[in-house]
Amino acid sequence: MAEVKPGGNGDPGPDASLIQRIHRIYASLPDGERRAVDLVLEGPGELALWPATELAARAGVSAPTVSRLFRRLGYASYDEARRASRALRAGGSPLYRGDEAAGGRGATAPAPDDAIARHRAAELSAIETTFARLDPRKTAAAAQRLATARRLRVAGFRNSHFVAEYARTLFSQIRPDVQMLTWAGQTPAESLGDLGADDAVLLIDLRRRTTGFLAFAEALKAAGADVVAVADPSARPPAAARWTLSCAVNTPQAFDTASGAFAVVRLLASEAMLRLGPAARRRIEKIEALHESLSDLERPVARFDD
Repeated sequence: MAEVKPGGNGDPGPDASLIQRIHRIYASLPDGERRAVDLVLEGPGELALWPATELAARAGVSAPTVSRLFRRLGYASYDEARRASRALRAGGSPLYRGDEAAGGRGATAPAPDDAIARHRAAELSAIETTFARLDPRKTAAAAQRLATARRLRVAGFRNSHFVAEYARTLFSQIRPDVQMLTWAGQTPAESLGDLGADDAVLLIDLRRRTTGFLAFAEALKAAGADVVAVADPSARPPAAARWTLSCAVNTPQAFDTASGAFAVVRLLASEAMLRLGPAARRRIEKIEALHESLSDLERPVARFDD
């Protein structure tokens, strides 16, 4: 059972999450309502799936008891609480998602072979879905702009940051002046000061977004840079984005996958390299020569199966 700390008397307000509301009144709940709320705390995302009668049956209480509980929590009805849980589940919170394929709360761990098969299927499905959504003309135009802009900047927060770092690594091998806009220790304002109309920004936009994300995207637009957004389907495409390429992130497991986003970034870098032609090759040759002179990479061992 989840550990619960009794809440104080302060009201977190109508925008408080289900968990915040429960913690606020937990200590004052009657036994029946507390049994029902304990089930919710063990798997808050499952509230989105259960009708009130199922929660009541699992807790061993009556349906009116469940109704009273959710009115006490500040919801107009049980269905309103379910909608709130469904929104958080769709938003990618691991707490509200759980592992659907494993059967949710209380399910036993799958056999190792089954676990690998489930995750493999989830990753492959995300990549297939992502590529099925791509518009070839839009992808080609985005790659062209990323290749030829005077300067290329890359940005991404939280989960998106790792994909953005990957993009910076790839593009910096084929063209000059590629930098992150979201360096650790630097504010967004400090990183935006030099952007102009001759620049391009590759913006990684995966859920769950920081509260200032849309304002950051609008600042890119105000700076005049062309923006290529790699975003999941839940994104509200920022007005700043000239091209938005969608990638799948949803899986039956608790955590989103970034496989689709990584695949789109690699596609864009590969297409940009083709458009740069000899210039990209000369840059790669220069970097490879530096690797040799600095001896900063281990020497590969030849394999017959490569």
